[in-house]
Amino acid sequence: MKLSLITRGTWQYLNQHICDQQSIWSLKRFWYLYRIQLLKKCWQQQCSHQSNHLH
Repeated sequence: MKLSLITRGTWQYLNQHICDQQSIWSLKRFWYLYRIQLLKKCWQQQCSHQSNHLH
């Protein structure tokens, strides 16, 4: 699981558009924002999963 997250994150980092203003070239900053993005995604999935059980 952890290896796939690293691989996916590395792939996203390397496939950023060169001329895009939203590209993040600082590797430390990229990983920081990538982990936050993953946390939000997991949290949304968890909330969605819990709301489905309530209905």
